[in-house]
Amino acid sequence: MRTLVLVRWELTQAVRGLGTHLAVTLVSLASVGLVGVGIFLMDLWSPFPSTTGTAFRTDSSNGPQLSALLGEHRGGVAFLVILIWLLVLAALVGPAFSAGALVRDRRTGRLDRVLVDASRADVVALAKLLAGLVPLAIVLAGGGPSASFAWLIGGLATQEAIAGVAVLLVSLVLIVAIGLVCSALATTEVSALVASYFFIGLILFGPLATGVGLALAGFRSIATTVLAFDPFVALLSVQSPLAIGLVRTLLPDWPGLRLAWVIGKTRIPIWAADVLLYAVVAAALVWVTSVLIEPLHPLKTWRLRRSHGVVR
Repeated sequence: MRTLVLVRWELTQAVRGLGTHLAVTLVSLASVGLVGVGIFLMDLWSPFPSTTGTAFRTDSSNGPQLSALLGEHRGGVAFLVILIWLLVLAALVGPAFSAGALVRDRRTGRLDRVLVDASRADVVALAKLLAGLVPLAIVLAGGGPSASFAWLIGGLATQEAIAGVAVLLVSLVLIVAIGLVCSALATTEVSALVASYFFIGLILFGPLATGVGLALAGFRSIATTVLAFDPFVALLSVQSPLAIGLVRTLLPDWPGLRLAWVIGKTRIPIWAADVLLYAVVAAALVWVTSVLIEPLHPLKTWRLRRSHGVVR
């Protein structure tokens, strides 16, 4: 019962301020603007087929191969752009909801009272995770209706949409968990915020930059493996025909993106492996947060207990 009360109080405090509602409004307006830009571009650029896909590919009057590919997968491209847009927004807004939570409670002395009331540090860490995740999800939900644009223009499979949303949701949990552990380590809200942006940027753009660097250096097989861990590549790999077509069109010299891990006779899609990896890392970060905020955690007191002969 105390756990539920704590979670309820944290969520109430998280959504009570003006920042969440302002962020929802801005994200909604920006997402509507993004859809408007898409409609405007469709009006200017119309390589979409009026017959079947085969006739479309063989009709040279529709433009180059890239235009043909984007026209065939127009719904998937629109949905991919929207998911990337929401992921970038989450990386920008997420730390504001989680990076300063524990720093403020520690400074005001509330963290010690909460630890006593909850009696378990992992419960407090989980409550803080939800307190950062729920308002972030509310903010991104303001841009969610813009995803209907992908179904409006067609060409998007339902299973691909579900897989893309799964990658996005787990990425949100990871972003909030990073902000939470930075808040547990930092002494000021500014340092927690800066550290959160650094590590989130490292996860989002680190594998991408490293993979491109390795590819330019000639290590293309290693580059494809490194790129497989990037969230943006995971979102693209959900639509394997589109990913293969883009790589063949834009990067013909590359061996191609890695779209699956093969373990024995088991084939695991890259996006599914990344979802599992992000979930495990997020759970580990929440556990680390509980260790950091618990003053008498066994990992912190083992030397003291060993000096008194409690631990051999």
